[in-house]
This record gives sequence, C-alpha cells and structure tokens, in this order.
Amino acid sequence: MHIENLKIFRDLVDNESFSKAAKLNAITQSAVSQQLRSMEKHFNVLIVDRSQKQFRLTREGRSLYEASKDILNRYEQVASEMQE
Repeated sequence: MHIENLKIFRDLVDNESFSKAAKLNAITQSAVSQQLRSMEKHFNVLIVDRSQKQFRLTREGRSLYEASKDILNRYEQVASEMQE
C-alpha cells in the first residue's frame, strides 16, 4: 500500500465521487475503482457499500477513512518539515 492510495481514498470519500477523485489525482475513474478494490482485497473488508445508489462507507470504510486522514496529515507535516 502506498501513500497515494490513501490520498485517492480520502479524495473519494471527501467528494463522494469517483469522477472527482479521479480528476483530483489525474487518473481515470476506472483507476479509482481499481484502487478501492485493491484496498478492499488488501484489508479483506468491504469499504464502500455498493448496494445503494448513494455513496456510503461501511463501518470499516469509516475507520479506514479516519486513519487515512491522520496518516496523510502526518505525512504532509513531515514532507513540509523536510522542505524547510
């Protein structure tokens, strides 16, 4: 798993849109979907409930989202410190 995976996931959840997450990360919608499936396979859990038309995270997806935000915030802090 790479930091970029977590960023794409965070962008997906923040925007509740595969197309917006794709645009923000300069990738295709298909690539966003593939990233999500890869994460679900990696953790062996369902992250997004696909039974609804509306975007909805599972309980595990919400947990992963919160952890992703924390990890990305820390990563961005470290990257900023390294630039100084």
